[in-house]
Amino acid sequence: MTCPAALKPYRGFTLIELLVVMAIIAIAASLIGPIALNQYERSKATAEREALLRLVDHYRFQAYSQNQTYTLTTNSNQLLIQRGQPLVDNSGTQLIQRGQPPLDNSVQGRLAAGVGEVVEFEYLSFPGQRLTLNRHGFWSPAQLHWQEGSRELSHELNMQLIELGEEGRDATRND
Repeated sequence: MTCPAALKPYRGFTLIELLVVMAIIAIAASLIGPIALNQYERSKATAEREALLRLVDHYRFQAYSQNQTYTLTTNSNQLLIQRGQPLVDNSGTQLIQRGQPPLDNSVQGRLAAGVGEVVEFEYLSFPGQRLTLNRHGFWSPAQLHWQEGSRELSHELNMQLIELGEEGRDATRND
């Protein structure tokens, strides 16, 4: 028995079926999209934080290996790392002022001569801080503070002291 042409089974989807599937996909995208974008922004902020910590470690190694002092100055979303003493003008005031870009002509010339480096961050911001790195690779003060979005974070820059624990006392005990 064969079906007449009018009752022939159809192949494919009807318009209503396609619209229902599209509506489900749109609802899922509207729920998942903001979460995915937020995670993307957080991963970029994490990458900047890791770059900051690598930069701090790099200059710690440079100070120790080249017997050189460095000064790190923070301003808004910028870090200025200078070899030796910080850049100051004739009056003794620092050239980087809060809320102003640090690169005027005199600073630009010293940075071009290899005295320092300016690093700008998109997702990190810093309170005004000045840290010095001595030629032995130790920072003073030893904490770097910054803000990622609404979170305030800090990092201990110097290695912690090695203290003897129970095993250490046992190893040094003369029996």
